[in-house]
Amino acid sequence: MSAKRWFALMLLGCAFSGVVPAGADPQPNPQELFQRSYDAEAVGKLQDALLPMDALPAGARNGYVAQIRRGWLLYKLGRHAEAVDAYSKASALEPRSVESRLGVLAPKIAMRRWSDVESTAREALKLDPNNYSANAKLAFAYYNLGRYAEAATVYKKITDAYPGDIDIRSGLGWSYLKASKAGDAIREFRRILEVAPKHTLAREGLSAAGATE
Repeated sequence: MSAKRWFALMLLGCAFSGVVPAGADPQPNPQELFQRSYDAEAVGKLQDALLPMDALPAGARNGYVAQIRRGWLLYKLGRHAEAVDAYSKASALEPRSVESRLGVLAPKIAMRRWSDVESTAREALKLDPNNYSANAKLAFAYYNLGRYAEAATVYKKITDAYPGDIDIRSGLGWSYLKASKAGDAIREFRRILEVAPKHTLAREGLSAAGATE
């Protein structure tokens, strides 16, 4: 028997016995793998950050935090369908999680799955009715579905709570404009330009509404 084959058989036997042979690298524990992932992401190495998550032992790999983290990294890597799957697994593990539902909205938006964005945002809002991110993405979904009056209603709700958020106010203005409420749209765009005179969408909206600054 060759030395190479002998060593392979020894490794196989050790795998069943739980003994790590001399010279073999011990299996990193979950804490080490999580930390490797965080460290790699911190320096912008997203693929390297995903590898430790996939190398976790089955119990940890199928846990909530691992699935949330995999969803995030897969989204950042542009692997949107896989990200949706990971976030969905996380939601199944923690049915009352707002976090996982907010997370899955990003890849669904990237894939322009507006009806899915709407339904998921509504799920999040059932758990956390005033959640800023869920409301903003629900309004954005309505807008892209051509449901402009509904989009305006949700954007208005957000601006009432966050009056200084000019990007949300821009969404409100455009929703009004698309809903044939030019006067309301002009009012919102002018409010934005009073404090952000170079805001591109507000300037474009005002022009589209047939008004001047």
